[in-house]
Amino acid sequence: MSEADIMRSLARAASALGARLFRQQTGTGWVGKVEHIKMVRKVEVRPGDVVIRQARPFHAGFEGLSDLGGWAPVEITPDMVGTTLPIYAQVEVKAGSGLTAEQRKWIDAVRKVGGRAGVARNEEDLKKILFGNV
Repeated sequence: MSEADIMRSLARAASALGARLFRQQTGTGWVGKVEHIKMVRKVEVRPGDVVIRQARPFHAGFEGLSDLGGWAPVEITPDMVGTTLPIYAQVEVKAGSGLTAEQRKWIDAVRKVGGRAGVARNEEDLKKILFGNV
């Protein structure tokens, strides 16, 4: 099973468990000026080329950001009227590879402030991250 397949499966499993996890894209793309051509002119392009005028990079996310992010429900103790609150959650999905240093730092940072974060290769890993025993 590919990492993308695992990711979709884990997002569905999280919903079934009462949590919500969303895909968090990271990377760089290009944005620029859209130009509507109103007259004939020569521009050399090849099949598959895209021309972006005044191109500039667009960065999404940041290095180390987990593949899935959202929240897990947690019931507060009876002295707080049994209210259920969301706890911030980050899940790094892996099919076989290990974590980068940036991914490890992000997971550690989320855990340090009381969120839930970890690496999931299957539903059992996901349950541990979202509901304890990480």
